[in-house]
Amino acid sequence: MPLGTTFTSKRLRFQRNFSDTITTLELEEVKSELKRSYLLILLFSFIFLFAIVNFFLVSENVSKFYGGTLTFITLCFFICIFLIYQLCVLVYLKRQSELRQHTTLSFKIIHTMIEVTFPSSIVFYMMYMYNMMSFIESPVVLVYFLFIILSVLHLDYRVSLFTGIFAALMYAGITYYAYNHVSTKIYLTPAPSNTHYLRSLILILCGGAAAYVASDLKRRIKSTYDSQQARDEMELLFGQQVSKEVSKALIEEKGATKRLEATVMFVDIRNFTAFADTHTPDEVIDYQNKFIGPAIDIINQHQGVVFQILGDGLMACFGSPVENVLHADMAYQASLEIVSRTQRSVEDGTIPPTLIGIGLHSGEMVSGNIGNENRKQFSISGSPVIVASRIEQLNKKYGTQFLISGEVYQRITPGKRKIAFLGEEPLRGIGKPIELYQVDVIS
Repeated sequence: MPLGTTFTSKRLRFQRNFSDTITTLELEEVKSELKRSYLLILLFSFIFLFAIVNFFLVSENVSKFYGGTLTFITLCFFICIFLIYQLCVLVYLKRQSELRQHTTLSFKIIHTMIEVTFPSSIVFYMMYMYNMMSFIESPVVLVYFLFIILSVLHLDYRVSLFTGIFAALMYAGITYYAYNHVSTKIYLTPAPSNTHYLRSLILILCGGAAAYVASDLKRRIKSTYDSQQARDEMELLFGQQVSKEVSKALIEEKGATKRLEATVMFVDIRNFTAFADTHTPDEVIDYQNKFIGPAIDIINQHQGVVFQILGDGLMACFGSPVENVLHADMAYQASLEIVSRTQRSVEDGTIPPTLIGIGLHSGEMVSGNIGNENRKQFSISGSPVIVASRIEQLNKKYGTQFLISGEVYQRITPGKRKIAFLGEEPLRGIGKPIELYQVDVIS
């Protein structure tokens, strides 16, 4: 793929992902509701088994107090109905997840009403059919608290608050019915009705607590997604410009603006315009990719950052925005490798005969985001950038391929390469001449 389109395609993919951020969060809610349904099915299956064990092992007096065999059969029937309902909900939520669709607030509210109605229906049925006022004190009413606790997994504080209020209303309703319409001989001394109305208030408070937990949990999940989104933006910004190690450091620093001493590299393909005029667009792009692609890899391997791809060349920096005390040496070694790689590519026929120009200069510069909210680019600025560009252009004057400034020469270890001093060169717009050195590029 052409380099010019690679970055664009990655940006388009990121923009599509960014537009799906809210949907992704809502899908996470669906997954949470799936877990909730699984948990309810597991818990009520356990309750069903416990009811069986309890019926056969509990004291006969206790069993008779709650209705004996009649109560057991009725309770098992209601539990089976509830489990079937939860299985239907589970199938629906799985389908929503597979279709990447979220559940609506109205679904959650109706779902909550059906669930909370379940324990209310059991208690009301037993009182209405068999005048069993004792059921208002039975463990069945504790199921309200189970639904309130698990409402947190809806990840919506409104649903949790509604669960608490609706449960309180249902319990208050069956309390009113019990004390005003049920006549029983089984439970002759019931507790004062205010005791049960107070429980309704506790249910509301529990719903409020669950709403707070749900709101805080969703906020934390959203914060996690926002952090991931920020990392995606940083990866988009730096992913095509730097090595993985440098990209990681930049992401951790969040692309902060800073002033550092660094070395700037400019690389240019000689006579590129003439080549482009005499070849097809596909041939031009292929040539660019085969030259610039390996050059970028070499720069990345030496901890450099490619800031601009100029069509017939590129601009890179070593030591900024990630500090590196060996910035000049890194730039120097990367330049030699680029020249060597170009020569090998010419020899093996990968690219046509090619001469390049490289210019290096070291100095203090500023790195940071440049642009506005709609378009930003992380770049470097300062006089060293201008000087490095002018040094690269001087290759044409001297008929060379690799020139460095005195600032670079003082910071590098030349090794076996011959480096010749060419003199002081005045540069347009620069106050004082620079010391200019030629690096021998013949291995």
